[in-house]
Amino acid sequence: MWLEVVLFVVLVVLLRYWFLRPKGMPPGPLVIPYLGSTPIFSVNQVRPLRKKYGDIFRTELGSHKIMFLCNYRLIMEAFSKQEMADRPFMPMCNRMTDGVVAGVIMTNGERWQNARNFLLRNLKDLGMGKTYLEDAILQEANMLVEDLKTYTGAPTPFPKSINIAVLNVVWQMVASKRYDLADEEVMSLMKLMKDFENMPALVMLCENIPWLKMFIPKFLRGSLLHEDMLNNLNNESIRLTREMVAEHRAELDPDNPRDVVDQYLVAMDSKDDIAKFFSEKDLMRNMMDLFFAAFDSTSSMLRWIILYMAKYPEVQRRVQQQIDDVVSRDTLPSTQHKSRLPVVEAMIHEVLRQSSIIPLGFTHATNSDLHLEGYFIPKGSWVFGCTVCCNEDPQYWMEPDQFNIDRFLDAEGNFSAQKEGFLPFGLGRRSCLGEALARMELYVFTAAILQNFSFSAPEGCEIDLEHDNKNPCFLRSKEQNILISLRI
Repeated sequence: MWLEVVLFVVLVVLLRYWFLRPKGMPPGPLVIPYLGSTPIFSVNQVRPLRKKYGDIFRTELGSHKIMFLCNYRLIMEAFSKQEMADRPFMPMCNRMTDGVVAGVIMTNGERWQNARNFLLRNLKDLGMGKTYLEDAILQEANMLVEDLKTYTGAPTPFPKSINIAVLNVVWQMVASKRYDLADEEVMSLMKLMKDFENMPALVMLCENIPWLKMFIPKFLRGSLLHEDMLNNLNNESIRLTREMVAEHRAELDPDNPRDVVDQYLVAMDSKDDIAKFFSEKDLMRNMMDLFFAAFDSTSSMLRWIILYMAKYPEVQRRVQQQIDDVVSRDTLPSTQHKSRLPVVEAMIHEVLRQSSIIPLGFTHATNSDLHLEGYFIPKGSWVFGCTVCCNEDPQYWMEPDQFNIDRFLDAEGNFSAQKEGFLPFGLGRRSCLGEALARMELYVFTAAILQNFSFSAPEGCEIDLEHDNKNPCFLRSKEQNILISLRI
């Protein structure tokens, strides 16, 4: 009797699932009702599925429909649509604000537009994308050069000062604060952020299919779900931002705001229309969004550039020769030299293409139903634009596996950025907030470092350009020793 009841209930649940399931979605692997299909976390999983199902396919994770776009034209078309302008709701991202959606990276609609417009306007007023910001970048580049001199002559891991130097450029605009390149406090917070990125797949599964936690004993949840690390990150983020907001509040001069935090407090106090969603919690979340964005991707790119130069010494010598021909050794390269340093620009772009540090792109979400390539994409779907599929597509790149900076140089040796097939940064309505600044930082830091140092593998070792598999959604370089040699 009970067996028949259970089977009947299961049958009803399954029939309800299939009848309510959206029709006409893209193809994809087998879906188990209420569980989904095989979780996709890395580009190595995407490649065979693209080969099997085509440039648009679907997987599922619990109740979430996840779409993967693997073609340049398709990605450009999709992310230009208003329907693709949202981010998915992820509870883990809202721990700092007690479950309230806040900040600029993961918000949507009017809240996101207000935050983005406010930050863009004030960052631009404070110098983002303008040549006079270059003085701050050159100052940090000079400090980094001096710090790297202390690591020369013996194999060394990548100095943490690279992260802090990159962060300082933005953090001075955000909070009028620069850190010493050996600051232990900020290094500790950065490590917690890296640990957060490298969380095991089980944590992500339980975040997106919450009822799975029921099958994990309570005494194991802390270790398996990394609750201690998440709590430490949350507490440290709150402490750092709360202290800075309190300092700014105590010293605030509404007539002479110094930075983004001051501007935010002035707007919040004056009840401007743009401050409709403003609060101190929202300010703290915005600060952490900018903190994370400020150091992570740019510093990761600098590490990749150093590794590629160590792996390809002939390219390194070619870049350094052009820098030496254009810039005197007692002057750091700046944007005024940029047009005469096309090889530097070409090398940076080729490393961007090869490394594809965010291979699946930042997650988008649909805010309404739409059709794409004849397929139905339901509201609330998560959408990944797989940048790595574009950057390695033979349709756009001859011998895409080869490291070749000449693909970004024309016949006369001038820099020629190939547009089609190249997706180094975000795009569409959710494009990178600080793209112009990131480009300037990459150029200035790269040119300054290569003007003063050469990089190579330690004796008896090989440079490893394989990606670190700890976090396949963010392709970091592997931890390894390098040899830094001062150029005389």
